[in-house]
Amino acid sequence: MLVLRWFSDLSIRTKLIVLVAGTLIVSQLVSTIFIRYLVGDQIVQQALTTAEILTTSIQHDITYESQRDPESGGQQIIAKYMTYYRSLSDMAIYNDRLESTASSDPLQVNRPTSDPEVIAAIRAAKPSLHVSRRDFSNLGIRSVAPILQGSRVVGAMAINLSMRDIQTTLDALDRRLAVIMGVKLVLVCLALFVLLRSVILMRLHRLMLVTQEIIAGRHDARVGDPRLDEIGQLARAFDQMTSDLQKSKGEIEDHNKHLEDRVREATAQLQAAYEDLKNAQGQLIMNEKMATLGVLAAGVAHEINTPAGAILNVSRNLARQIEVLPRQLATLKSDTTVSADEMVECLQALIAAACVPRPSASIGVQKTVEAVLREHGLKDYRERAASLCKLNFTDPGEVRKYADCLRISAFFSFAETFASIAQAAAISQTSATKIAEIIRALKYYSYSDTERVDTIQVNDSIATALVLLDNQLKHKVAVHTDYDPELPKVPGTSALHQVWTNLLTNASEAIAERPDPASGEVHITTRTAGDCVVVTIGDNGVGIPPEIRDRIFDPFFTTKDIGKGTGLGLCIVSGIIKRHQGRIRVESVPGQTTIEITLPIRIATPSESVDAPRAAAADAIGRPEATNDAQLAA
Repeated sequence: MLVLRWFSDLSIRTKLIVLVAGTLIVSQLVSTIFIRYLVGDQIVQQALTTAEILTTSIQHDITYESQRDPESGGQQIIAKYMTYYRSLSDMAIYNDRLESTASSDPLQVNRPTSDPEVIAAIRAAKPSLHVSRRDFSNLGIRSVAPILQGSRVVGAMAINLSMRDIQTTLDALDRRLAVIMGVKLVLVCLALFVLLRSVILMRLHRLMLVTQEIIAGRHDARVGDPRLDEIGQLARAFDQMTSDLQKSKGEIEDHNKHLEDRVREATAQLQAAYEDLKNAQGQLIMNEKMATLGVLAAGVAHEINTPAGAILNVSRNLARQIEVLPRQLATLKSDTTVSADEMVECLQALIAAACVPRPSASIGVQKTVEAVLREHGLKDYRERAASLCKLNFTDPGEVRKYADCLRISAFFSFAETFASIAQAAAISQTSATKIAEIIRALKYYSYSDTERVDTIQVNDSIATALVLLDNQLKHKVAVHTDYDPELPKVPGTSALHQVWTNLLTNASEAIAERPDPASGEVHITTRTAGDCVVVTIGDNGVGIPPEIRDRIFDPFFTTKDIGKGTGLGLCIVSGIIKRHQGRIRVESVPGQTTIEITLPIRIATPSESVDAPRAAAADAIGRPEATNDAQLAA
């Protein structure tokens, strides 16, 4: 693995040189071994032939010398052949008794032999010729042949031929082959080095340089390789790709320039459309406000007319009472039956009772006052009791306490007039406060700056909506409120006030559809949940049918008769809540509907979402994105 990793990290040139050199070395080794084997085998065959010829020659010489000099002829033959043939390493002659009669080794003469080849040659007349020690480092040939006289075996001869000369020749051959292989390897590696550098590496290096220039942004750089081989084809393809890339880059730059212009133009159009949508949205909200005000107009007019009429009536009476007050005061001065302090105290008690708003006294209360006055001897007790009841002075203890003062006609007339004036002032103040409250609610509701973000007290905002809807709700709906006194303010716009008016109006209309609308109830609860304010408005109206529950926030969707509803109420509510980054959840079953609104106490941009044009468009066309947040559950 380490060798493969090392090889993979080499350059292409080095890899090719290593591969070619390795191939050459392996092929040369195989060739050398094969040539050496062929040459060695040929030399051995020639040596065997020489040994066979030499054996035959020695046989003839021994036969001839044995006839001429049987005792010393064998030793002379051995000396001659050992002298003339340097390749002979050992030679011996044996008689038929297996004794050595002559030998190149004097110590072996006249000794018996146990050599099986010699025994076979003497007893079976079987010659033997073979290569001994067949390894090229120590090679020899042994030849054993019988000695004949006629057809009779009289002995045997054995010779050993050394092949050191052959080994020397083979070693020289190995050295020459190694030199040839080394020279060839060096020449091939040099040729590969030069060839690869000029044919491949320099051209690849040029291709890499051009690639780096293109990466650096010079798309006009070219390789310019004119050769027709594979690298030349690659270079031409690369140049073509570079040309196409340069052309595409130019087209992209031109397109980007046009695209920037188109984006600016589209952005301007989108901004204009966004402004139009915002205006349309504001107009929709204002139209819905006006429609709601139109529905509330009669009730608001009645609510204003009642305190205005009261102010008018008490103003008329006040003028008459002020006219007679000086005469009554003059008459009172002439009567000194009761002390001035007691009269002042009685007058203060009458004024205090008259200024407290109370319902009209019942007949039973009036009878009680009459009885007290009659006990103290007042003849016109009925008239005076009726006057005291009008002034709310009906406490029997107080009447007994000031009976002496009330008995004086001049004081009673003056006190009645003065207390009536104080009562008229209190009624005027209360009525004016009621009118101011209604006007403030109208102004609060109709405020059209929906972009300005203020901190809003939700409890006060809901209370203002209840003031506007008082005439619509008080005769058929019992409103129960449970405000959190520690409720924190939330950031919002004036559009938030319309949410409560629309929801309470819907609740009132749902209750009106009940078989017994007089028992209708609306429960309003505010609380804090974590970093949010939660407003819950529940009613016991007819509820929302399941088949339309998913559509109640759709624009212009209404279940009312034509002309009785715009279908924008809940759509606008959902849009306003979404713009305040709040959530609206509706739960409804037959006879009970609960709407829960959650508003964050801290928000980044209350009036608009991050994608202002899209959010405004969604709000204005009436399919607000808050629809997803309006989790409708049966």
